[in-house]
Amino acid sequence: MTETAVPKITPDATAVSDLSRLHFVGIGGMGMHPVARVCAERGYDVSGSDARPSARLQSLTRAGAQVMSGHRVENVPADATALVFTHAVGDDNPEIERARELGIPVVHRSAVLNALMAGRTSVAVMGTHGKSSTAAMLAFTLARLGQEPSYVIGADLDGPGSGGHAGQGELFVAEIDESDRTHVGVRMDVAVITNITYDHVENYADEDAYITAFEQSVHIGLAEQGTLILNADSAGCRELAARLERSGNSPKIVMVGTTDDVDWCLTTASTAFGRSRAVLCGPDGTTLDLVLRMPGVHQLANGAAATVALHVLGQDYHQAVQQLRYFDGARRRLTSAGETGDVRVIDSFAHHPGEVRADLAAARSILAPGGRVITVFQPSDQQRLNAFGDELAEALSAGDLTMLTDSTRGLPTTALNTLSRQVSDAGGSARQIPDRTEAALYAAEAARPDDVIVLMGVGDIVESGPAVHAALRAIAAVAA
Repeated sequence: MTETAVPKITPDATAVSDLSRLHFVGIGGMGMHPVARVCAERGYDVSGSDARPSARLQSLTRAGAQVMSGHRVENVPADATALVFTHAVGDDNPEIERARELGIPVVHRSAVLNALMAGRTSVAVMGTHGKSSTAAMLAFTLARLGQEPSYVIGADLDGPGSGGHAGQGELFVAEIDESDRTHVGVRMDVAVITNITYDHVENYADEDAYITAFEQSVHIGLAEQGTLILNADSAGCRELAARLERSGNSPKIVMVGTTDDVDWCLTTASTAFGRSRAVLCGPDGTTLDLVLRMPGVHQLANGAAATVALHVLGQDYHQAVQQLRYFDGARRRLTSAGETGDVRVIDSFAHHPGEVRADLAAARSILAPGGRVITVFQPSDQQRLNAFGDELAEALSAGDLTMLTDSTRGLPTTALNTLSRQVSDAGGSARQIPDRTEAALYAAEAARPDDVIVLMGVGDIVESGPAVHAALRAIAAVAA
């Protein structure tokens, strides 16, 4: 779940008491859609608008919501109990202006999520990277264990619109976004922080401010008898633990990682041929075989955090790790986008240097001998490139060939040229192709059997998959 816009809108309230008639602006967004879906499945009247039609919007319509394309004043129901926004929406949005004219409270999606979690045992999954995958692992496994959880996750679990569900059980799993500081104040009984690495430079002045926001979220939101699960391999998580302990008001902390001084230790981690495995050693001599049918050592860290959270929730961890073996991954988290002519295409949501590095390493682990990793990377925005350009270039240089393409936020060609030069300076091979379709076609033309093409970024790069496959089929037909 990524909401990287600078906050522009001041909500009328930080809590919402009446969910019976909600109108969502930007209802198709990855952060907004699952919240709206839970509301609809609980039987509330839900309406909303988005910039354009999508399969995700169609799934909401099937759930009973009234969905409209385009933002217009007439979309806002006069009897709405609240209008729900995210900071991806501008303060000049006509529907927000209309709601205020009508005296309808304007609230952030986090307020609605908080209200939905009230009365249930809530598990909040936070962190710079891996929170969608970890939250999805928790929701999937709890469902397989018969717990019928509710969940809100900023990624699809299978088909479009599957990131939200109103279960009948008492457990609620929620991915909590820190990008705009709205994780501060979210109520939680169990908190999982997958890692803390400086990000969202548009909203945080420096790393210290970033860690401080996580500290505030724990102090304010974690229940008195709650448990905080931290990744001990993350320096940011280590710093957070130290700050909480110095405060004299530290919650119960469970550390998970690969070092000897942790409560749960992940050992012998490996990934190959699309699967990953490790041994998770816990208190009192507990030993669990953690096996995932997805590539990436980083996913084992997510799986370990999910397993420990399930244990904290009172679930049988032996059964939990057995069920995790069937988890195929959250969509766009290095998941398959098909194969044509012995060339595999993979979708990746990576946009931070650490994520790019992890996903390209995972992609390399599934290569057949002689295969190459070809990356089509769509940067997020100029501000991120200013802050992380050198690190992004170093991470991208791990691929064999990189195409740098346009951003949905309108990056200038000079920015792509600069990043291309930085990748080359880091020892990689890159070229900038501003047109997204042309970049996808170039990747297909460059590919050979056993190669992997990774479509990477948070924007509309995911829509390039069909063009890549069409080009691969055309190339195969000519070769035949």
